Amino acid sequence: MEKTEEVKIKELVSSPRQTCFNKAWLLQLNPPNNIEDFICLICKQVANSPVSIHCPQHQNLDELLIVGENCLKQFLGANSNLCPIELHSNCQYAKSKLTQRYIYELSIICPLQFEQDLETFNKNGIRCTFNGKIKELNDHLNNSCPFNQSECWFKSFGCNHKCLKSKLETHLISNIKFHFDLVIKSFNGLKQNLGLIQEEAKQLKLQNEKLKLELQSKHNKDGEYFASFKETLVLNKY
Repeated sequence: MEKTEEVKIKELVSSPRQTCFNKAWLLQLNPPNNIEDFICLICKQVANSPVSIHCPQHQNLDELLIVGENCLKQFLGANSNLCPIELHSNCQYAKSKLTQRYIYELSIICPLQFEQDLETFNKNGIRCTFNGKIKELNDHLNNSCPFNQSECWFKSFGCNHKCLKSKLETHLISNIKFHFDLVIKSFNGLKQNLGLIQEEAKQLKLQNEKLKLELQSKHNKDGEYFASFKETLVLNKY
C-alpha cells in the first residue's frame, strides 16, 4: 500500500462530514498517548491523510498543528480560505508523510465489528476477529471481512440484491427461478433487439440496392444523352 494513499473507511469510521478516523474506535487497541499527537484540530478525531499547518503566525506554538486533508479542504472552502487556527488568510500547509506513517501503524479491530459491538443485538450472529494495522484495513474490508456486502451474481440481468458474503449462496439457491427468468427476459430482449437490427440492416440493404439502380439508370441516361448530343454535333458539322 502506498504511504501517500488515503485510507478509505466505511461510513461508521469516516462519515461524509467526518472523514478522519473515529477516535473511540482507535482507542480500542491504542492508549490515548499513542494518538493524542494525531488529533485533527478541526473535527477532533484522528487525522486521515494528515496535513501539517505551518503558517508564520503560529511559529511560536509548541504543539503539532495537524488536520485531516479533507477536513482542511472543507474548512477552507466554507471560510474563504481562512486558516482554521487563527482565521487569517494565506494558510500554509503540507502533507505530513511521517505523521501518516505513524497513523498507518496504529492497531485496529475491524470497524464493522466495532459498529456491531455498539448495537445491543447482533441479528446476524457473525463476528469478525480481524486485528491489524490501519494500513491493512482496505485489504481486509475488500477481501476477507465477513461483514462485507456482496452483490448478486445476476446484477447485470437485473437482480439488485446485496447481502453478507456468507449469505450470498443462500440467496442464489433460493432464487434460482427468479434469476433464470431474469436471464430469459434478458435473452429475449437481446433477441428482439437483434431482430430489429437485422430488419434495419435488411432495409438499408434494399435502400442501397435501390440507390445503386437509380445511379445506374442515371448513368445510362447520361450516356445516351451524351451520345445523342455528339451525333447531333457531327450531323450539324456536315
